Amino acid sequence: MAEHAPLEPEELRVLIADMWRMHMDERLWFDRIYEYTKGLRGRPEVPEGAEDEVKELAKLSVMNVLSGVRDTFARNLSVVGYRRATAQENDPAWAQWQRNRMDARQKEVVKPAVSYGASYVKVLDRGRGPVFHPRSPRALLATYQDPSLDEWPQYTLETWIDKSNARPRRRGCLLDDGWEYPFELGEVPAFERDPHQSRPISVVEFGDPIEHHATYGGEPVCPVVRFVNDRDADDQVVGEVGPLILDQQAINSVNFDRMIVSRFGAFPQKVISGWSGTKAEILAASAKRVWSFEDPDVRAQSLPAASLDGYTALLDAMKAAVYEKAGLSPAKSGKLINLAAESLALAEKDETEKLEDKKESFGESYEQMLRLGAEMDGDAATAFDSGAEVVWRDTSARSFAATVDGIAKLAGAGVPIEPLLPLVPGMTQQQIRGIGEAMQAQRADKLREELRSSRQLRSVRTPAVAVPDALAG
Repeated sequence: MAEHAPLEPEELRVLIADMWRMHMDERLWFDRIYEYTKGLRGRPEVPEGAEDEVKELAKLSVMNVLSGVRDTFARNLSVVGYRRATAQENDPAWAQWQRNRMDARQKEVVKPAVSYGASYVKVLDRGRGPVFHPRSPRALLATYQDPSLDEWPQYTLETWIDKSNARPRRRGCLLDDGWEYPFELGEVPAFERDPHQSRPISVVEFGDPIEHHATYGGEPVCPVVRFVNDRDADDQVVGEVGPLILDQQAINSVNFDRMIVSRFGAFPQKVISGWSGTKAEILAASAKRVWSFEDPDVRAQSLPAASLDGYTALLDAMKAAVYEKAGLSPAKSGKLINLAAESLALAEKDETEKLEDKKESFGESYEQMLRLGAEMDGDAATAFDSGAEVVWRDTSARSFAATVDGIAKLAGAGVPIEPLLPLVPGMTQQQIRGIGEAMQAQRADKLREELRSSRQLRSVRTPAVAVPDALAG
């Protein structure tokens, strides 16, 4: 049960208004990151009065590398299980993950966290078990008394546009450690497409407060889990995209110069001095290989085409610098080819270490989310099973042969082979489970065969003894 009564409408109005202003301040930065990641911003500026063709080239010159940085990390952060290190089966809380289709939806958590520095999962039970709601920081604001230490927020504010019944309406929800407060912000005008505007918020109507019954360790909590990409002593959260925005602008500018040269200078230029012909005459002269003029003062010459090699080499170097700054493998730039798996793994050392840091941070949040869901579902034993942890899909660059050889040597030394199967590159959870079940069945068959052989051997070594009739009587 909640430890406090629901807030009064006037308290809610003040709290929502204050949190909305905080949210709009954050949204300015998050919207900038979003638009750069999508390639919607960063277009080079052109002088006033420039021709339409030049303006069109400026639009086309956006060479987006930021989405590639985000996706490289997101592709390598996939959870495939939740269990103890020595367990063969997943923890009972894993059923919530499957029920919420998080195998496919976990990218909704990871991509915003990598892009902006943080993302959230709201966990609510509507009577059918805990439901996980991934949320971007562009849609949800969470406030903490101590952001660096607190596991749970004090309040969260979420707003969205409800388009049901073809009548767009702006709605919202505020959460604290006991209650969910739905509210209505009115219909959205046809011209207003952005679900978040900088104008002051105005609550039209409050819904009835809903007690969410979320507890963790028996204590009421605000049921929102934060996923942090990276931490800094000055900035509480640090994303991967923000520090690269200036680099993206520079790349777009160089690419714009390259496109200008390719459009207007990448073919031989014909110059005629001392002659002014009509448009038809100029067009005819431009198509000729040999020119002749009666006026001896007329001079004709051909200028060589401009080279794009310098621009292309500069762009390659700038993109490589962005990948290095982001901590990605040099292979991302396409410079490393025909390398052995061990050499490639060494080249990816920085990226691998950065991924491990993210797995530690995101893993703690996933475990917090699953334990919260388990406790809300009435499974206290699972909720307090601190030994269970998430299992990540292995995406490191290792050769199949070398890995299998190492596993075979460990198995030969007496190490159980089943816990080592996830180390095999490309091995899926279904394959691991199938192999484990097959090995268990094989061991059971072998044990039965040994028992059968043992019984037969004892019967051979112990012949039957005849008993005299007198003694039998």
